[in-house]
Amino acid sequence: MTEKGFQIDIQVDWGTGLLFGGNEFNCGTWMDKMGESEKAGNKGLPATPRNGAAVEIIGMLKSTLRWLTELSEKGHYPWKGVELGGNF
Repeated sequence: MTEKGFQIDIQVDWGTGLLFGGNEFNCGTWMDKMGESEKAGNKGLPATPRNGAAVEIIGMLKSTLRWLTELSEKGHYPWKGVELGGNF
C-alpha cells in the first residue's frame, strides 16, 4: 500500500448523520484485496478501496444507537437523544 493509503480523514455528514471518509488508496480491512500484478498495472492499488461511508461502520453505528435507545427506555441510560448546536 502506498503512503496515501494510510491517510484517512473521517467526517460526519450532518444531513444524514453518517460517517464517511477515506480515499481510493485505502485498503484497510481483512476482506479487502490489494492488487498484485505489475503486468496488469494494479500492483499496490486496492481492488476494493475503502472510501465513502463504509457499510461496516454504518452498521456498528446503527447497532450502538439501537442499544443506547433500549437502555434509555429501560431507565439504564439517562439521555434520550442528541442536540446539535450550530448550522448543520
